[in-house]
Amino acid sequence: MFNTAKNTTAYAKLSFCKKLKLFKMLVAFNVTQRNAKGKLLFPVQQKCNFVSGHFDLQDLHKQLANAQDTLRTQKIVIVD
Repeated sequence: MFNTAKNTTAYAKLSFCKKLKLFKMLVAFNVTQRNAKGKLLFPVQQKCNFVSGHFDLQDLHKQLANAQDTLRTQKIVIVD
């Protein structure tokens, strides 16, 4: 059975689609490496634990709630 600890921190990254003018959210637990500028390196979309569909920025709260329910965690940190 799939078991994820409730206190595990997940990291979320927002990406902007210029063609559609909408956002997409990538959420992953396995974000540990940083690049030379100090930003976190996310895995490719296929290896992320949660990938939302395209949404308007006003729906960010709904997408975060959906990710929390899907991943069974309360700690999601949005990073740059």
